[in-house]
Amino acid sequence: MQIKSSSGIESIAPVVRRYPKRRLDISTGWEAHVHPEGTLYFYHSMKRVFTDSNVQVPAFLNEINHCADNLLDLARSNGVDLTSAIELTLQLGMDPDTGERVCSYYFADRDERTLFWLHELGTEDLFEGVRGVKDHSHIRYVIQFQYWVHCELYPNNREVESQNGLLMELREIIVHASADVITSEKSLSPFGGEELSKILDLISHLQGAQRHINIVDLIKVKRITETTSKECSPHSICVIARFMQYFARAKFFNFCGQSCARLEADQSIYLTDDEHMVKSVMCWIVELLCFGAPRAQMKELQRVWVDKSTSSPRWKDFNDKLSREWISITIYSTVMLTVDLSFLTVPSVNAQTSQSVAIIAAYLSTFSVVGSLVVSILLAGQNRKYGSVSANNAVVFLTRMTNSIFGDRALAILHSLPYALLMWGMVYFVIAFSFLVFKSTSIILLGITGCGMLIVILLTLWPIWAARNGRVFSWLRGRLTGSE
Repeated sequence: MQIKSSSGIESIAPVVRRYPKRRLDISTGWEAHVHPEGTLYFYHSMKRVFTDSNVQVPAFLNEINHCADNLLDLARSNGVDLTSAIELTLQLGMDPDTGERVCSYYFADRDERTLFWLHELGTEDLFEGVRGVKDHSHIRYVIQFQYWVHCELYPNNREVESQNGLLMELREIIVHASADVITSEKSLSPFGGEELSKILDLISHLQGAQRHINIVDLIKVKRITETTSKECSPHSICVIARFMQYFARAKFFNFCGQSCARLEADQSIYLTDDEHMVKSVMCWIVELLCFGAPRAQMKELQRVWVDKSTSSPRWKDFNDKLSREWISITIYSTVMLTVDLSFLTVPSVNAQTSQSVAIIAAYLSTFSVVGSLVVSILLAGQNRKYGSVSANNAVVFLTRMTNSIFGDRALAILHSLPYALLMWGMVYFVIAFSFLVFKSTSIILLGITGCGMLIVILLTLWPIWAARNGRVFSWLRGRLTGSE
């Protein structure tokens, strides 16, 4: 909702000291609450109904009351026991197709920590693209995630959650996640080690505040209680609910409690389809032209982008590694650009015709190096924009980048372009320099230079051979043996 910039109170009367909170007419049954982040919402304590719609407007008040009464009657007719643990949330809106006013709703069960509806609900938006969900014990986690979102949006009147040891429950979850991050490189925690440590400090502060409240209560009523039964403030509930929803969502994405549960961050739970022959050949050609860089990038991407989902710690580590790689490639490309330009200024090179192999190869080397620089800068800018976003935004970005015929390989190829162009710049420079050397050298020096160059080539290929994929050579050996 927006207001006119010119509207507002222009003066304050003298000696005004009290500025009371917003209050509604008691006869309406509605109370106004302010969310810790500033949002105004309303609560009907008798009907246990929440809404963001402005019930101070009579037309909205009548519509909300009418919708609430109809839904509560429908719930009773469906056998729902409307105990004090059942809450109803309503929101007035406009149908984008018809332009008519509609009322969205959901019920919350505070005992079960779930949401439910009185009408059939599609799961496409609820499951957020997760495939293969077949068991209600699995669906429970995504419903609990939505429940904690509800608690974060409406943190007032949460005595039940406060009295059931919610803060201690969250502390146990955080402690376990911290231990998992420390002892495993493939932790499923939605937070990194540093973030978990900060969360644990926040929980300790909240527990310290509650202990202080309990001590005051003990002095007043002269009784001893071991656990806190004091209601958490809306600020505390908002903090706790926000963290709880992250862990509930992670359990849903990782198929917690299912036979196919994901136990490591880079573990896929879906069967992979066989790749089409044409696509395989095209990928092999690109792999060859990029000096094997896409395969290395693909391995790193598969550790982060697993089953169309990711986590914030792994996404940030992945982008930090990419940034360091592109910075180093930029430095190498700058050096190579200087070498190419210096090579073109050599008198013996300038003396040759513009159609000579040395000149053409030097030009191609310069173009390749400049291309590597430009692509590195563009990718680094993209990385700064999306490298620190949340896991949800990272999923949107990765989905868009991998939505092509090559799938995930498209992003791997894109990330390998700076390295591939730099390597081609080096190859073209070697061709230009070699042509210049071998064209103007005597036979004796040619033999010595050729032997030296051969030794350098062998030493260059040595690390490639040492890191070779043994399965490829075993496959070739098996083929050759079978043909005999």
